Amino acid sequence: MKKTPVKKKPSKPKKTPAERLISLDAFRGFDILLMIFVNYIGWMKGVPFALKHAPGDMDAYTITDIVFPGFLFIVGVAIPLALAKRMARNEPLLSLVRHIIIRGLALLFLGLVLVNQGHFSAEDTGMSKALWYVLFYLAVIILWKVYSKTKDRIKNNIYQGMKIAAGLLLLYLVAVFHGKGSDGEIYRLYAFWQPAVHSWWGILGMIGWAYMTCSLLYLFLRGNSFALLGAFACQLALYIADRHGGISFLNPISSFVGVGSVLGSTSANVMAGVLVGRLFTAAAGTDHRARLRFMIIFGLTILACGYILRPLHGFSKINATESYTLATSGICCLLLAVFYLLIDVMKKRRWAVWLLPIGFNPLLAYILPDIFNSIFRLANDWFGINLWGFFWPYANTGGLPGMTNGLVMTCLILFVTWGLTRLRIVLKL
Repeated sequence: MKKTPVKKKPSKPKKTPAERLISLDAFRGFDILLMIFVNYIGWMKGVPFALKHAPGDMDAYTITDIVFPGFLFIVGVAIPLALAKRMARNEPLLSLVRHIIIRGLALLFLGLVLVNQGHFSAEDTGMSKALWYVLFYLAVIILWKVYSKTKDRIKNNIYQGMKIAAGLLLLYLVAVFHGKGSDGEIYRLYAFWQPAVHSWWGILGMIGWAYMTCSLLYLFLRGNSFALLGAFACQLALYIADRHGGISFLNPISSFVGVGSVLGSTSANVMAGVLVGRLFTAAAGTDHRARLRFMIIFGLTILACGYILRPLHGFSKINATESYTLATSGICCLLLAVFYLLIDVMKKRRWAVWLLPIGFNPLLAYILPDIFNSIFRLANDWFGINLWGFFWPYANTGGLPGMTNGLVMTCLILFVTWGLTRLRIVLKL
């Protein structure tokens, strides 16, 4: 009598972690390096108009004007990817909301400090601006550095001790900070509710507001693409309504944060990225072709919409107009499609390797130029060493020599970021 073979239950496939979106890291690195370069040369004479910001009253945008929307767009692409990982770990909703708000507030704090650099009063603070900011950046690096996981109790205690010391230092620096307004009035940094302090919140502060707005929307709309598209349209409508006095009842909020320009059009740059980033989550279930098709169609559509709406308020980075938001978001979407095609689809990655250190460690790369400037000033104040003159011999020359000097300094930031990343000094909010 033959034995009937016992059917084995099919083994469940092992879940493999999603491959990192290398193209996004490369695109982020490219955007930040371009930002550092144009920031270095933007104030020089003899620099082409395309490498400077267009004036606020000019109906135009330049290559430089695409840098900030590019970073906002990249932040948006990363939101679904980051939240999807946390959701996969069954993290509670309250925990997700807390994470978003803490990260957003950290960006607001950094933006608040950086935007007040120009108003720093050494006489009233009791220390030089250079020393204050060197100590500030030291505390930031210690607090937001990613520490390797270890079971060594002594190491963990050292890490915790360093963080506590850095936190106390940061509290002290905030407590002693004094700024001087344009009217000569002295103000304190911790009085963040005063318009004299938060001003326009700075680049990082605007990113913080837009990040919190779009992350919370993504969470509560459950990543539904149609609902997110509706939110994108509402954000643009919010800007238009604000320009025409349609939301004047929100003026008390606008005195604290721009409802139309920050929560509206600037956040729409991030939401455009969220709509693209959703394609790369497991829930979307899309392949390379579907992703590229969406990015190309979506990018071309919103780029065209930007030009269609141009007669309404024109292109203006300073005013964050809806047409500027749409056009620059469309360009960024198409650029990401190119990066994605080459790096993640065709696997041609060698050309982008030099961009990845910046892309992996963007916050450190962003603050390094300011750290260098603070160290240069401190070296001059304490030791009379003119490091600025050594590193910037062609700063006042401008033109091709000045731009070459700016390129060399940008490469220096790249190499220092690469070295610090290799030493595992990676910052993460």
